[in-house]
Amino acid sequence: MPEHPRDAAPLGEDLVRRGLRLARRAYLLRVVGLALGALCAGAGMYQADAPIWVWCVMLGYGAAWPRIALLISVNASSPFAAERRNVLVDSFAGGIWPVAMAFNLLPSVLLLAALAMNNFSIGGVRLFLKGLVAHLAGAGVALLVLEPKFQPESDFLTELLCVPFLLSYPLLMGSVVYRFSVQLSKRTGELMMEKRRADEANLAKTQALSEAASRDDLTGLFNRRHMHALLTQRRTACQRLGDGFALALIDLDHFKHINDTHGHATGDNVLRAFGEQARAAMRDTDTVGRWGGEEFLVLFACRTALEATQGVERLRQAVGAAVVTTPAGQPLTFTVSIGLTEHVPSESVEALVERADRAMYQAKSQGRNTVVTLLN
Repeated sequence: MPEHPRDAAPLGEDLVRRGLRLARRAYLLRVVGLALGALCAGAGMYQADAPIWVWCVMLGYGAAWPRIALLISVNASSPFAAERRNVLVDSFAGGIWPVAMAFNLLPSVLLLAALAMNNFSIGGVRLFLKGLVAHLAGAGVALLVLEPKFQPESDFLTELLCVPFLLSYPLLMGSVVYRFSVQLSKRTGELMMEKRRADEANLAKTQALSEAASRDDLTGLFNRRHMHALLTQRRTACQRLGDGFALALIDLDHFKHINDTHGHATGDNVLRAFGEQARAAMRDTDTVGRWGGEEFLVLFACRTALEATQGVERLRQAVGAAVVTTPAGQPLTFTVSIGLTEHVPSESVEALVERADRAMYQAKSQGRNTVVTLLN
């Protein structure tokens, strides 16, 4: 009966199911164990000339107790706890029979060893010690009601009748242990798979939350916090490698006029349209984010502003070709002014963005819908 309630610490219905399985395995072991044990105890009691009423108690106990113990466990709210109490009853009865056998050594040792194995397999050292106390209690009661005798020698008949128990009970215990080990291995595999799925689900959820936290709700582009973190990381990497990178700051032209004339809903649609065009026009290695309001920032993978010129021009043209429908059903086009620059070694992120901002305002002052590059 090697199943411990603390193994895997199951809860609720799973714990009850495992307790019921334990109770059914215990029933089989009790039936077989008491039948084989009756041969050992009967031989010892016969050799000790035990009273007839002791024989009746032993036979009645062996016939009735397995079924009673099963009913107790099956109907209990906690089959595990009920079965642990049942094995203490086994231990108490196990303390009676050695006294009834006048402490005949061989059958007494076999019975007590079998009960000790059951206790240890179900509840570990703690239940083993409780079972030992129950053995002593049973022996104490037996000593009070029976005439104490001490005949430790076993005759041939007693030895012969102990052989079936000695051969069969360990095999039965081994079978139960094997079945339990198979079930435990299967359950361990299931728990590992469940944990893996839970870990993967938690990781996916964490990644989704992280992704959502880094995105602008309206355009779907990265937000300012995420873009600032990327800028800081790129600056640190470039300082370490002695490399550079290009940066563009983009502003939607006449965006306030669009909001005032056509409403904020149309303004939102314009911002969404820019996000769509930016994702389509930029390379996968370039990163676009909403910097604030109608301003956007592009972090290029290329090292210089010259290399990024083709990309920002492609974006400017794509935005100019985009069309948004107003509430009145009229097509609306819009343009952008772009300031392009590149990172100067040792300068701060703030200085880099400020230079891109100056370049962008120069583009506006030159008539908008254009790109101005400012290197220092």
